[in-house]
Amino acid sequence: MNVDSIGLVYGIIAGVSEFFSHSFLISALKFFLFVYVAVLFADIVMLLMLRGLSGDLQKTLFGAERPLISRSATIKRWEKILSRLEDGNPSQYKVAVLEADAFADEILSGIGYKGATMAEKLEGIHPGQLETKDDITEAHQIRNRIVHEADFVISREDAEKCLDSYRKFFDEVELF
Repeated sequence: MNVDSIGLVYGIIAGVSEFFSHSFLISALKFFLFVYVAVLFADIVMLLMLRGLSGDLQKTLFGAERPLISRSATIKRWEKILSRLEDGNPSQYKVAVLEADAFADEILSGIGYKGATMAEKLEGIHPGQLETKDDITEAHQIRNRIVHEADFVISREDAEKCLDSYRKFFDEVELF
């Protein structure tokens, strides 16, 4: 008596395949598992939202929190600051530096640096956190001279140097 072993294995596989494709029990099990996985996925998403993953993800990717500012609004604001240099009026140079400093102060606050003034926020930056810390500190000192010294005059070149320092800072925090 010869038994066809290949035919027997094929028959078993065909029978199991037929059972899994047409069985009500298997179909019900598949449906239950689909619902179960969907609920688990929804739970995971809700837990991550409640935990505040977006802030953690930003901090992980960028090293610090990033302020949520529209890129187009940021570019328009920066172009408005730069347009003050085109006027040729030294008082507009001062205004451009003041506006750039205020903008940088807002960004530092948005990133998460604490302090009532820009100087306090700059002091709170540890070495290595921002490469442009020294540049914006110098620019902020010029801003302070503009505010506190009534007879302070700034040249276009100095104003451009200050704005370049702020621009480097904005580039570093990937604002543009």
